[in-house]
Amino acid sequence: MNVIHFTQRATDTLDSLNATAARFLPLADGTGNVHVSCLHLEEGGTVTAPSIDHVAALLCVHGRITITILDPAMRIDIHAGMGCILNSNEAYSIESVTGAIVIIVESDSLCPHERGISSPERIAGARWPTRF
Repeated sequence: MNVIHFTQRATDTLDSLNATAARFLPLADGTGNVHVSCLHLEEGGTVTAPSIDHVAALLCVHGRITITILDPAMRIDIHAGMGCILNSNEAYSIESVTGAIVIIVESDSLCPHERGISSPERIAGARWPTRF
């Protein structure tokens, strides 16, 4: 077993992707184009990610982020315990007013499991955290 840390002190300043107030740490690589990493955004942090030629799952484990998709134009707020899967070649940016920790899983192919997809029936009665 290997123990990994993705605390803020373990991360490095992200100096690319027009990032501000962002820190990054690669966590694991798999066979082929499979990568797991961690992104820490401070209050007001942003990252403009270019479209990439593989799929990326963004999983917010702490705080809140807003993801902006360019085409079709949309913004979605993601809170801790939520995430999204972005298609290959889908340009997006991430920002956080409050600060956040995001686990990023990248692969040639990722398909959301039916049980993980948000729907009114699935999340009915769920209570969102009020403090971050």
